[in-house]
Amino acid sequence: MNNINRRRYVLSFRSFTYFCIFLFLIIFSFLLYFYKNNIIETSKNIIQSFSENFQYQFTKFDISGLEKIELKFVEDKLENYIGSSIFLLPLDQINDSIKENNWVKEIYLNTNYKDTLFIRIEEYKPIGIYFFNEKYFVFDENGKIIDQIYIKDLTNQSLLIFKGNSSNLKANSLINFLKNNDFEKKYQIESLEFINKRRWDINLYSNVKLMLSEEDPNKSIQNFIMIQNKLSETDINNIKTYDLRNLKKTILINLND
Repeated sequence: MNNINRRRYVLSFRSFTYFCIFLFLIIFSFLLYFYKNNIIETSKNIIQSFSENFQYQFTKFDISGLEKIELKFVEDKLENYIGSSIFLLPLDQINDSIKENNWVKEIYLNTNYKDTLFIRIEEYKPIGIYFFNEKYFVFDENGKIIDQIYIKDLTNQSLLIFKGNSSNLKANSLINFLKNNDFEKKYQIESLEFINKRRWDINLYSNVKLMLSEEDPNKSIQNFIMIQNKLSETDINNIKTYDLRNLKKTILINLND
């Protein structure tokens, strides 16, 4: 019986000891967190006071690289920091807040350690317009969707319109083919359509369709230009479709066919 009581006593003492250690760690962690935050806050106050006394405050900014992004968007993100110590500017927070704009690709921030924040913004460069789900989106050379645009803004765009699933991802190579052949200078393109994720159709504003080869769309474009140079104006006006899928044989479909 004495042994059992002694064992219970040992277990109770051990449990109590563990509880005390656990309680001590909680209190210690709380005090450490409190004093750490207090020290950080005190240090910030000292730096802010020093900056105000010796004019090391953020009062000016120099922004470069803006084309699509409005200046006011960036100014609004900086407004709350005006007057802050130049040494305490939260550059990571500023970076993240400006990157909320879809057009921002990269941001470079630095200060003169006196009163000015320098902001250089690299924007995404649109190369085309992607028509999807009855909406229009601009995209870059890698096919990344940048932002949505609206029908009323299309008249101010010189970008080509791409249709068909994943056409934005394959557009860059076709654009290069068109440029290499000076195609846009010679013909007015209404849209370019990616057919079954395999090949392209070029739709001209003259209601003429060019069906390009899957294997070599560049050669199809060259064949079309060569054929056009050989046809009379009357013949050209009567053709509605150029089937260029076979690189060795082009099929011409007339308006009345």
